[in-house]
Amino acid sequence: MTRKPRWSVTWPTRPSGTYTVYARATDPTDAVRVAAEQELPTADGYTLAFDYEPEVWRLQHPYRMRSHHVAGPQFEDELDGEVGFTPMPFGTETV
Repeated sequence: MTRKPRWSVTWPTRPSGTYTVYARATDPTDAVRVAAEQELPTADGYTLAFDYEPEVWRLQHPYRMRSHHVAGPQFEDELDGEVGFTPMPFGTETV
């Protein structure tokens, strides 16, 4: 029996930030469905923006060298001096 591929699904959070969920699924669309069905903890005052398009990565070991972006916008890391991500409204691309 082979295991399903591993994916990361990242949604923007309100009022600001991102939240990443890891899932095993057959394809990017299935990964978004599996991630959305998980019980997702958020900090007080924050909610996941499910009405925005998530960022989806296919994770392959070794992660740094082989993982790649497969769907949705790419959210930039929020580092000092760097421009943060701009979420895209849901429905701009088919996941």
